[in-house]
Amino acid sequence: MIEERKESDPWIRRARPAFLYVMYALLLWSIPMGLIAGAAPERAGAVIAGMKAYLAALPEPLYALFGTGYLGYTAARAWGKAKGVER
Repeated sequence: MIEERKESDPWIRRARPAFLYVMYALLLWSIPMGLIAGAAPERAGAVIAGMKAYLAALPEPLYALFGTGYLGYTAARAWGKAKGVER
């Protein structure tokens, strides 16, 4: 992780934090959704239906590409650490 901070390429420096921020945002979104559901269940249902429609509209190959890239990155990182190339 220290190497990423020293890296001159900004895409490499921001790759891991950007992904984590997206995941944090998705998790934190549950708080306002819980409040909306408590105050106006029909509105929360509409938001959920909209999100389901949006996620269903994303093409399956995009999910496969993300999964492959993420697993490939994880495997390469583990291999590099096992070989002593990375810390």
